[in-house]
Amino acid sequence: MGFLLLFNNSFGGAKEEHFDIVVVGGSSGAFGAAIGAARSGARVVLIEDTPVLGGMLSNGISNIDCFSYESLSGVFEEFRQQVKAYYRPIMDTDPIFRYRKGRPRPESSYTDEERRSRNSNPSEPRAGQTNEAIEGGRWEPHVADRILKQMAAAYPNLTIYYNRYATGVIKERNRIKGVVTRSSGKDEITFYGKIVIDATHEADVAAWAGALYRVGREPRSREEPHAGEIYYYNSTGEILPNSSGKQDFAIPSNGIRLCIKYYDPGKGDKHILKNAPDGYDPAKYQHASFGDPNSFEPSMPGLKTEMNKNPIGNELQEINWSWPEATHEERREIYNFYKNHALGFLYYLQHERGVRNIGLPEDEFTDNGNIPYRVFVREARRIEGEVMLTEKDINPFIEINSTLTPPFQSSSIAIGHYPLDAKPVRQKTDFTTPDKGEGDFFLANVISPFQIPYKALIPKGVDGLIVPVAISATHVAFSAIRMDATWMSMGQAAGVAAGISVRKGVAIGDVNVEELQEELLRQKCRLVFYWDVPLDHPQSEIIQKATLRKWVEPDFYRNFLPDSAITRSEAARLLLRAFDLWPSVSNVHFSDVDIRHPGFQAIETLFDHGALEAIGVKPRWPLAGSYGENKDGFDARKSNFGPFHPDTPITRDDFAALVNRLKNRDRQPVFPPGKDLSVSSRLTRAEAIGLVWEALYGADAK
Repeated sequence: MGFLLLFNNSFGGAKEEHFDIVVVGGSSGAFGAAIGAARSGARVVLIEDTPVLGGMLSNGISNIDCFSYESLSGVFEEFRQQVKAYYRPIMDTDPIFRYRKGRPRPESSYTDEERRSRNSNPSEPRAGQTNEAIEGGRWEPHVADRILKQMAAAYPNLTIYYNRYATGVIKERNRIKGVVTRSSGKDEITFYGKIVIDATHEADVAAWAGALYRVGREPRSREEPHAGEIYYYNSTGEILPNSSGKQDFAIPSNGIRLCIKYYDPGKGDKHILKNAPDGYDPAKYQHASFGDPNSFEPSMPGLKTEMNKNPIGNELQEINWSWPEATHEERREIYNFYKNHALGFLYYLQHERGVRNIGLPEDEFTDNGNIPYRVFVREARRIEGEVMLTEKDINPFIEINSTLTPPFQSSSIAIGHYPLDAKPVRQKTDFTTPDKGEGDFFLANVISPFQIPYKALIPKGVDGLIVPVAISATHVAFSAIRMDATWMSMGQAAGVAAGISVRKGVAIGDVNVEELQEELLRQKCRLVFYWDVPLDHPQSEIIQKATLRKWVEPDFYRNFLPDSAITRSEAARLLLRAFDLWPSVSNVHFSDVDIRHPGFQAIETLFDHGALEAIGVKPRWPLAGSYGENKDGFDARKSNFGPFHPDTPITRDDFAALVNRLKNRDRQPVFPPGKDLSVSSRLTRAEAIGLVWEALYGADAK
């Protein structure tokens, strides 16, 4: 049985390394994958093409880019907490913390009026940019790299190769077996693994291995009203004329996200660029916005900020359309072009706009001219997976439902929380219109948290491979997914799945999703979104599991109300779903539960199954005695069993009795001795979930 080497020019003399799991890519998703895989105990290698970890987190994106702290979890949340701890000693002296300190966090500390003022969306009034420095939401690039390397060092079974990039793959029939790599010194190493994780932004490994993929934009459709060619004015949310919706191969703009620092002009001009970079043309930047030269404000510690100006500024459209399919050498040429373009913008600001108080920081990217090591690639290739996410999976207004939430994903392995946000694909040349250019849109009211299903990471056309960054999604859907917090979460899930695949000897696409979810929950990952269930809540894990099984669901405002009392009606609905009872409604038996009550079906089903006998609802048929013709008709009076009190709290002992009956354990308590079963005992929604879970899966199940 032979091996096939693809997309590599060297066929002999290469060094070989063997690991259980090979992670390829310099991205935040690659870091999450490496940590997730390492926690399984497998031997893991990470191939990183720069000298730093974390992708853009260490290359110029220095804020969370998320719309709630409540959606963060797993490895990324660990990173945020370490950022917060790192900066705590200077929070009373660095102005960025004083500047932000007046905004209390977490979100639960906002008043209702503050929530309303932050956002006009009635379905998600609490959502908003979540990146306060005082909460670990902002960092310097070198600090991110330092923290991520410290996190990785905790795993002796994780090996990292820096400044190394993939050039090809090794396949055996339809299965990827290894990845060929080179360094800047051109020395070649082939890494073999049982599972390969392609965490590149470009899906290079997947493409070389024969996976199906897409580049560009899909056409407008019923599922994607914002797809294809589009002109959109963000301030009013209007689609402009000439928005044909046609499909093309265009991709959003790239750029180098310079880190710039505030300098006191009275202390010299060493920070001022003395010479314009190659290709400098001030006309390129004349329509750029930056603000008053005297109003510069830092956005991160150390008196620094991100240079993030689009459509005109440090980014540029169209020149990057060849990036997805380009070779490593061709991408280096594009990198150099973007480097000069970003430096040209800084030079323009300093020399043409008179912004003399900013420059490159001396303590960032010290071996690279203080310039980030990588281009910010929002989107390149996107695999075609076993599940394809579309706009309707992100935008809750495409398919109207009672809760105005995106479709629920039972196989969820990660949460994302960001609006649909696509950047221009073409340069803006018509300045008579207010839009930012063709392809740009920011749907400010599409701000519901969404879930990522596992099969969106599993590519079609190749075995032994999982892809957590360039996942299976349309251009529109990808515009909300493509954030580092989400990428790192998807990467962690991919790493955990790879660990299970190796340990169990099953194909990566056949990993049991419930087992994967169990491990992710143990690693404090969120798979279901609630505003009011923090990760440290005693029943957080079980609430997520119960929701994934559709025992319960969020209310309209994405709350679970874990510590509120559970009503008799809510208890009935929970038990109906948890015990998977056949719905059965034979009559209307209770005077206060008519067919319009939300608990009607569940309460009547419990009645028909005989479960309500456990709480004193006795059957009346035995009282009727033997058969007689005069008893053959319907008597509405006899069907009325009185009130059920559906909206009053259920007591703990009544709930226990119902659970006992449904488990056929009438003579044996479900709960171990010592638990309070008194009539007056209050039972919360979270406790009810825990008690049912214990009854079904045992006291040790979490």
